[in-house]
Amino acid sequence: MEEKDKLIASLRAQLRQVLSKNSALEQENALLNYELEQLKVKKKT
Repeated sequence: MEEKDKLIASLRAQLRQVLSKNSALEQENALLNYELEQLKVKKKT
């Protein structure tokens, strides 16, 4: 049972890490989309 618990703990840690990276990428994407929209607005004026 100990090996199983270690595996579960390891997978949970990996999941937390991937979720954190995903969140950071979503924030970066939102920022880039905002910057792109600002450039489109500037181009129109």
